[in-house]
Amino acid sequence: MNVIELLKEKLKKNDILRYKYLKLKEIYMRHKFNTLEKKEDYIKKKFKKYLGYEIDFNKEPETFNQKIQFRKLYDNNPLFSLCADKYRVREYVKEKIGEEYLVPLYLVTDYLTEEQWDSLPNSFVIKTNHDSGTVKIIKDKTKVDKNKIIKIMNEALKIDYGIISMEQYYSNIPRKIIAEKYLGDNIQDYKFHIFKNGEFYLQIDSDRFIKHKRSIFNKKFEKTDFKWNSDYEFIDNEKILNKNELLKMSKIAQKMGEEFEYVRIDLFWINSKIYIGEMTFCAASGFENFSPQRYDKLLGDLWSDERIIK
Repeated sequence: MNVIELLKEKLKKNDILRYKYLKLKEIYMRHKFNTLEKKEDYIKKKFKKYLGYEIDFNKEPETFNQKIQFRKLYDNNPLFSLCADKYRVREYVKEKIGEEYLVPLYLVTDYLTEEQWDSLPNSFVIKTNHDSGTVKIIKDKTKVDKNKIIKIMNEALKIDYGIISMEQYYSNIPRKIIAEKYLGDNIQDYKFHIFKNGEFYLQIDSDRFIKHKRSIFNKKFEKTDFKWNSDYEFIDNEKILNKNELLKMSKIAQKMGEEFEYVRIDLFWINSKIYIGEMTFCAASGFENFSPQRYDKLLGDLWSDERIIK
């Protein structure tokens, strides 16, 4: 195992070290890629490495992943930062479909203290509102290291995720820590990839914190023949909801996404009640592979948006 591999293993096991590393990465990227041309060059190399084909920022994008990259660099829609914000999006949800679809909120703070932690119920989910992946599921707070988790959350607030991901709208999110109701074990994520022309694909993720499984369905809720990120185990998903329930969810997702040419709306179905998870505008930051690859172009054809053209 080389030095880089050893570092990656340490970062997986040590959350505090991971955020120290991310802060250093942010500082490096802020200074190294401080012009649009430098950002384009960086993305070109990473795009080729992860997806195996080229992106040319002087040509109109064709594939889904190419259009994600153009959105990241050229689309300044102010709704992105509002709706990607896991706290402020709650107001957007209220206006669009009603507050009954919101996960109950226990706490919002600019800095997490021990007193705030102690005031929370025994089980909850705590996360930051401005990045991707900073979330802790607390089933029994008497059995976790609260000081460690408090430190992790506060360290995460120091990171400008928009610099690291080059998804500029994240940099405009006022950073917060929020705690919400814990909805249960092994909840399936119903992720609707919504296109403004009425088309959508449904991605169902399960066992995310055990052995991540994924299934992809078309708008008729038929299992498709493609994989989106082949690192995950793809299954037929026997636990899928019935068609009427899926139709109800799809209508809510389409209502939430009607302002955008493309957006991913994450929903939960808990005891016949629908909750909004989050809204994502650059799925996997535009670096998730399709198999077969032709689906990258197929989904790109569903997305027509002059805003992302350079």
